[in-house]
Amino acid sequence: MHITVVPASPKTGQAAIRTLLADPSGPTVRGVYRDLAKVPAEFKSNPRFEAVQGSVEELSTLDLSGSDAVLNITPPLYDKRDVVAHARLVSENVKTAIKKAGSVKRLVYLSSGGAQYDHGTGEILSNHEAEVVLKDAAPEVVFVRCGYFMENWATSLETIQQAGFFYTTLTPLDHALPMIAVQDIGATCASELLATGNPLPRTPYIFELHGPRAYTSVDVQKAFEEVSGKKIEMRPVEKAGLGDFYAAVFPPTVAKLFAEMNASFLEGGIMYEDPQPTGEIRRGKTELVEVVRQMFGA
Repeated sequence: MHITVVPASPKTGQAAIRTLLADPSGPTVRGVYRDLAKVPAEFKSNPRFEAVQGSVEELSTLDLSGSDAVLNITPPLYDKRDVVAHARLVSENVKTAIKKAGSVKRLVYLSSGGAQYDHGTGEILSNHEAEVVLKDAAPEVVFVRCGYFMENWATSLETIQQAGFFYTTLTPLDHALPMIAVQDIGATCASELLATGNPLPRTPYIFELHGPRAYTSVDVQKAFEEVSGKKIEMRPVEKAGLGDFYAAVFPPTVAKLFAEMNASFLEGGIMYEDPQPTGEIRRGKTELVEVVRQMFGA
């Protein structure tokens, strides 16, 4: 079996590749990279792995020939470009490349919780647009709608290590949110890719991927304190202050999208209300404290 991951450089793509190369069924894996300098040494040394140069932004560079299955990830944007238009462009390119290859039986798309909505979710609108385009890209299509990445909390390490505090935009502090570890995302996507050819209940087949349980800001604080062995202060960013908070980090257009995305899963947001739930929920095994331990190198 031959599987292509495009693009292969995101941490989720790396996690999927790592799982695939460790699988006893021995699939061959192709990773598509804009920059071949980003190919991890552990992959380069594996005879079942091939790294090729290409970009989802340039159709002429995408060669999916010989692939039985494809894992696609929409790369994030941090500039002034329209995220929805960009998601449409790169998804159309992947879809065209799949059709041109003629061998792809299954597409697995790494999506996000809330991708079913066409408004009110900020940056997640890119996943919605990708799902619209990719829903019939292959005979078998799987959308994995992930919860909040546990690894996103790694951005807190600098203030924790320098000043003993971290900001949280998850309020109220006892509000629980589905979170998932990157390694569990990779393992789940790999499992779906390896199941190519097995009948799906429907196509596109959609499920949400959460961690063992939902977590609150207090849970995050406890994990930081347990791993660091120190008292860690938590500084909440209230919903009304999200715009200013993200504007201090991102360009205005990006900040607005992230603020809207963040607000979407707080009280009053569309994902908090969730009038159109996906239905099936699968759960990873990795607890938040394990991910925090990896962040600290403990």
